Amino acid sequence: MSRATAQAELRPTADSLYNGFDMQAVRYRRIVLFQNPASGAPNAESRQRIRKRLEAISDFLSEVTVDRSLNVAGRAAEAADEKADLVVVAGGDGTVREVAGALVRTQITLGIIPLGTFNNLALSLNLPNDPDAVCNLIEAGQTRYIDVGLADDHHAFFEVAGVGVDADLFPIGEEAKSGRFYHIGRAIRLALTHRQEAVELRFDRPVNAAYESSFRGEAPLKRRRRRFRNPRRRVRLRCSFVAVGNGPYYGGNFNVCPGAVLDDGLLSIGVYRDFSKLELLRHFFSISRGRRHYHPKLEMFKTKVVEVWSGARLSVHVDGQPIGTTPVRFDVLPKALKVITP
Repeated sequence: MSRATAQAELRPTADSLYNGFDMQAVRYRRIVLFQNPASGAPNAESRQRIRKRLEAISDFLSEVTVDRSLNVAGRAAEAADEKADLVVVAGGDGTVREVAGALVRTQITLGIIPLGTFNNLALSLNLPNDPDAVCNLIEAGQTRYIDVGLADDHHAFFEVAGVGVDADLFPIGEEAKSGRFYHIGRAIRLALTHRQEAVELRFDRPVNAAYESSFRGEAPLKRRRRRFRNPRRRVRLRCSFVAVGNGPYYGGNFNVCPGAVLDDGLLSIGVYRDFSKLELLRHFFSISRGRRHYHPKLEMFKTKVVEVWSGARLSVHVDGQPIGTTPVRFDVLPKALKVITP
């Protein structure tokens, strides 16, 4: 099954998106459209159609073509200063992340037309892959507020942050999109040579309150490991990495934080512990493209704040962007971003 087919099965169709909606389109005063020609396969005609559909429902449309010379985050901040009603991104995860970061804690609506390779935030929002179907949603004007993750009070993330070997693997994975076997080989070597490290998780609540239903089994909490039953606010574990999810997906549609919800006001913490190196490789293959949702060696917690400490300095990323090393603090900003939704 191809990536496009797997994602399409999870998403609404273009025709179904008008069911239950008033056919009268919402009118926007000002729309700013970011088009990234390097994302996906839509041709110039498809992109022109997107522009025309947005022009039809706006008093003023400003189009921004994304290229390597453009400061996307800066231009998105200008759109916020211009008091745009709606900012639309026709592109992939990288462009969405840059634009969304400028709209956090504003009342400006973000519309995502997913044209990238994986489109993780769009997948978490259950947005359709068809640009016309997303334009239908924009015309319907249905929105919701979603949470935003924050690392060290500065780095916003919308998908997943990570501590440990995945923060080292992610940049290699981005290079591997080119299909070069050298990069794929580097990723496999790193996965097979990494060591589990000791980390300490410090929560804003007792460990027994933060501990979720472990994928080691659905036994009641009193039957689970003693360390997760204590009323202290910290726990020490050895693991390959820690995933901190605002939503469930990142990278190649890896469902690293199964059960993560975009608007529950909590971060989902997935601790990948006791995996052998081969098990870790097999697991990432099995959860790619949004398929399998869990592994019996995955421990899950939910909290508003978590700090990750370690003896050795471990790499940290947010949505695949390296930001430094441990220690690191993660917070959630509840309902901080307004988005178009089915």
